[in-house]
Amino acid sequence: MANKNGKKGSEKHQEAQKAEFHKTEKEYEGNKEIIVKTEVTVQTPNGVKDIRVADVGAFSWLKNTFRMKFHKIIQIGRTNKDGTPVKREQEAIEDIEQHTGIQVTFVDYENSKLEDDDRKMR
Repeated sequence: MANKNGKKGSEKHQEAQKAEFHKTEKEYEGNKEIIVKTEVTVQTPNGVKDIRVADVGAFSWLKNTFRMKFHKIIQIGRTNKDGTPVKREQEAIEDIEQHTGIQVTFVDYENSKLEDDDRKMR
C-alpha cells in the first residue's frame, strides 16, 4: 500500500526522524564546523543505487572541496520479525557504509521508544 506522505515516510517515521535529528544536534552542539541535517544525499556509485538519502546526517565540508566528511549517519526504517532491517533499508545501509566508511546507525521506528522530550519537539 502506498504511503500517503510519500518520501517523507509515515508519521511514526517522521516523528523518529525529528527525535534523532534533535539528539544529533545536541551531540554536535559545540562544534560549528559540523552540520546536522535531515534528508542528506549520499553519492553511492556502484551501489545497489547510485544515490541514497540518509534520514539524518552530521557532516562537515572538506576544505577547498565540494566533498562532505560524514561524522554520523542515521537511517530510520522498519525491521523484519527477526529484528533485522527490511531489505531496502539493509541495501541503503550497505551502500552508505561502503561509500562513507562509517557505520550507519539504524533506528526501527515501529519499535522505537521516544522519550517525553522527543515527543514535545513535534
